[in-house]
Amino acid sequence: MSRRHVVTLMIGLLAALILVMGSLPLTAQDSAFATNTPAGAPLQSTAASSFFATNTPPPPAPLGPDATIDRYALRRWDEAAMVEVLIGQVGKLRPDDLSGAKGIQLLQAELARRFPGAPTNPALRERLLRAMLAAPRGSVDLRPVVRPFIEAALNRQRPSFELPSALSELGFEVMITPANLDNVGGLDAVLMTRYPAGAAGSGLIYEDYTLAVIDAQGVYRMPDTAPSFPAIPFDGREVLTLSYLGDLNGDGLAELAVGTARPGDPNAELAIFGWRGGTAASLVAPGQMVFWLDRIAWQPEAGSFTATEVRAESADWGCRARREVTWTWSFNFFRPPTQGADFIPENSLACSLALAESGTPFFAMPVSMAMQTLQQALPLAGDADGYARQRAQMMLAMLHVFNGQAADALDQVEALRREAEPGSWLEGQVRAFQEAAARPDITPLKMCAALEAADPNGACDVNAALGRVFTEQPLRQGEPLEAQTARLGLTIIDRLTITVVGRLPREAVRFDLGEQSWWAFAPIGKESYTAEPIETPPGYEPRDVPTLRVSVPPAAYLTFFAGDFQATLALLDNAARANPGVPLDSSLRFLRALTTDLLGDRTNARNAYYELWRDDPGSPWGQLAGEHLERR
Repeated sequence: MSRRHVVTLMIGLLAALILVMGSLPLTAQDSAFATNTPAGAPLQSTAASSFFATNTPPPPAPLGPDATIDRYALRRWDEAAMVEVLIGQVGKLRPDDLSGAKGIQLLQAELARRFPGAPTNPALRERLLRAMLAAPRGSVDLRPVVRPFIEAALNRQRPSFELPSALSELGFEVMITPANLDNVGGLDAVLMTRYPAGAAGSGLIYEDYTLAVIDAQGVYRMPDTAPSFPAIPFDGREVLTLSYLGDLNGDGLAELAVGTARPGDPNAELAIFGWRGGTAASLVAPGQMVFWLDRIAWQPEAGSFTATEVRAESADWGCRARREVTWTWSFNFFRPPTQGADFIPENSLACSLALAESGTPFFAMPVSMAMQTLQQALPLAGDADGYARQRAQMMLAMLHVFNGQAADALDQVEALRREAEPGSWLEGQVRAFQEAAARPDITPLKMCAALEAADPNGACDVNAALGRVFTEQPLRQGEPLEAQTARLGLTIIDRLTITVVGRLPREAVRFDLGEQSWWAFAPIGKESYTAEPIETPPGYEPRDVPTLRVSVPPAAYLTFFAGDFQATLALLDNAARANPGVPLDSSLRFLRALTTDLLGDRTNARNAYYELWRDDPGSPWGQLAGEHLERR
């Protein structure tokens, strides 16, 4: 081959290689920087980066300290270093990692305490925002990062607040509604921010309502308030509603009322915000919460509103009670009445049946009486009584079993099977009943236990049924307990004698009806035993119970996020003292170390961080503790 042909071939190969390289996607690192992101491009990872992530080898197991404590000191933080740690922790978060998510919340609070307004560097803020948007949905609090990001966009794009409008910024959409918040200069605005633009349902990653003003210098401001403007999805909240925008108290200024709801909660929560003293403020009296069910009656001319709220009266039946609460504007806040109205049970089948067994549970009644009560109540079921009706019908089937009418019970359960939704309470009860009915050794009490084991609110009550059995057929003192209970279809699998000063010795037994089926028989009468259910005796607890650890009292998180570190430390110390000899959970140890650190006790903070990192390096708490130390 001639030299010319070789050169020509090499040029062709080089050109082909350039074409191939030009067709390759950008790497994950390329897509992570704002400088490489086209204006208006959404903040989300590319398909290429998510594909290659599945082929990345898992990181090595976390390591604890590699030297003694005297070789470590508390880390000397700067804003950028702490934000980098936060980005790293967010990147490690996986779905349902509750410890990791709580640790990130604490780290965010620490960042805000040490460096208010951080991250102040726009590029660093955008990197953190990208990491948070890529985290499992609803797992991190995006508000402290999104709101400064949107405020910066407002100052860059400078939209008018005089007319409704919208702006977009890197995948976020901001809907602007004019409002007179401060009665100064031109109009202000209520902002609805959403990401991604146009998203809804499970595709929604962020949504909130906030207040915004343009100050005398022309600067757009979006100050936060305490409690903060709510956002979804976060903290279990999935629904956000603009409930009212306008003058609620007759002062000529607009107020913003937004509601949030968690799936399964009977009530939504209402927050009311206004512009007071040159900044945003919550207008609900401190320490109070506005709960509402399905409607709020607004009376702005009277400076008040009335909310209907409910509470659960019976978890078994789903009975609810409701009341109306009128909140009135007084001394700069909306306040509830000093004496609240009583809750009144709803007129429903659920509440009727809950009331019917408030004195005596159905399975403790004579079988015929219980069946008659349920049969008379069922025709009263309304459209909202589906669960109560199904539960009553399952209980009737179980009562048929106790009454010796097995065929009627099976027919009723089969009819219920046809209407049971997959995964529902009814579907689980029907399956438990039919599986138990197929066992050759089944007895009414064992079938009852199967329904109770399938769900805590199962359609049977083992102890109530046992109480009725021992009342109708009391065990006699002159014959062994094992022989008498065997005739009732009961097998004793544990037995001991309980001796207490001042009381007659009692025979305690556990039947083959579940871990909690312990009963005591006392020879109080002349012929028969007096029977009563008892707690599991010491030493007979289930073998698979995990080791008890002292966890963080919920109130300690509240005081920490409120900035009351002395109260937080007191709550943690009290929890430890109340459980002598019980190991402390790593979450409590980290919160105590962090609180001690923020209170300025550097020596004890260093020791606590080091010991936690050494003892539990594989947990999010151990990793965070290690981040707070540096090698000398």
